[in-house]
Amino acid sequence: MDLAMDPAQWAKQLADNSVYRMQSRLDAQKKSVQDQQNALNTLKSTLSGFRSSLSKLNTSQGIIKNSATANHDGFVNLKASAAASKGLYQFSVNETAAAEQISYAGLTDQDIKNATGKLTLGVQDKTLDIALDGIGSLADLRDAINKDSDNPGVIASLMKVNGKVELLLSSEETGLSNKFSVSATDASLNSGLNSGISISRARDAVIRIGGDGSAGSGREVTSSSNSFKDLIPGVEINILQKTEDRPLIINVETDAEGSEKQLQEFVDAYNSLKTELDKLTKSGGEKEGRGPLAGDAGVRVLEQQLNNELRRSFGGFKLSDYGIEADKKGQLVLHKDKMEKGLRANPLALNSLFSGKTGLVKTLDKSLDSLLNVTSGSIKTRNDALDRQNKTLSQKTEQISTRYDNAYNRYLREFTRVQAAMQQMQQTMSQFF
Repeated sequence: MDLAMDPAQWAKQLADNSVYRMQSRLDAQKKSVQDQQNALNTLKSTLSGFRSSLSKLNTSQGIIKNSATANHDGFVNLKASAAASKGLYQFSVNETAAAEQISYAGLTDQDIKNATGKLTLGVQDKTLDIALDGIGSLADLRDAINKDSDNPGVIASLMKVNGKVELLLSSEETGLSNKFSVSATDASLNSGLNSGISISRARDAVIRIGGDGSAGSGREVTSSSNSFKDLIPGVEINILQKTEDRPLIINVETDAEGSEKQLQEFVDAYNSLKTELDKLTKSGGEKEGRGPLAGDAGVRVLEQQLNNELRRSFGGFKLSDYGIEADKKGQLVLHKDKMEKGLRANPLALNSLFSGKTGLVKTLDKSLDSLLNVTSGSIKTRNDALDRQNKTLSQKTEQISTRYDNAYNRYLREFTRVQAAMQQMQQTMSQFF
């Protein structure tokens, strides 16, 4: 025994040895649990990302893209949905919609202050009565109109014209049906209101479909706003200005480039998922390690389901009909020529393939739910089991710590006592020499 060595060092060394095997097994178990949790979190993140990409494809707009363009710029804005009817359509914009605006240049703060009774505003069948008592200025009247919860659709504002403040009343919305009325029980104020100056008259938008340009030809359509929806099925038309003598030709057709972008996003999302699943489940070898979910039954079942769904027919069509096929490694590839051929032959069928309750997107999402469901999904179930295992390992950690402390204290007492006894023996023997 090295008497120069501190008993605490001996106690630590022997205590470490006493729990070494238990600690090694525990560390290995902890690492295994942590690796599984990390792998499951990676799997969850990957599957959730793919699900998010799928949700963007299953919308009312559909995956197919159509375009609507006009032969002259600056007259209309056009937006075509996936259901837009292809073709050429001739339009003329005869009138744009506008809100009524009236300026009351003759009214002053004093006129408002002196007025009694009430001021009444009306739009369609709705009215608002403003009590004039206590309202002492144009600004007070403006605020009383704008802040009233029963306002029928009239906006009051003040504008400065040639250095003079004027009251301006405007319809909140465009169209003849939103024209407002205004009156007052006070005769003097009512006279001033009847003398308003029209800034903008309320009017409906008017467009004419087809025709040869002569009066009465074609079909006239009106709208209280500048927006016309589904006049051309699946196309929203927002008019900007009158066309005068330049009728518009609107061309609605399949947007192959936009549709290709949508399909490529699906292909990229799936390939990213496939790449990550391959990493997690790789069998390993001499040059690379084994994936943390290698041989995992749940992932294997999911991969098989995904492969089956990608080859299934939806509404009588498959992904391969639109140029999406798998290569030798299972990665998807989009063949542009075949995609364009499919779009020319059956453009609307592409939406049926992807969208709806029985489409590819919904079917793939159901497959993902077996793992991602927040209450019964296998990822949640397995993470809960790993959490319980971690609690058990934490208890073992405490047990090992207790065993180590007991061993350390025991060895420390024994070596301290032995060292003291040997030192005493050496002192006694030194007296004989």
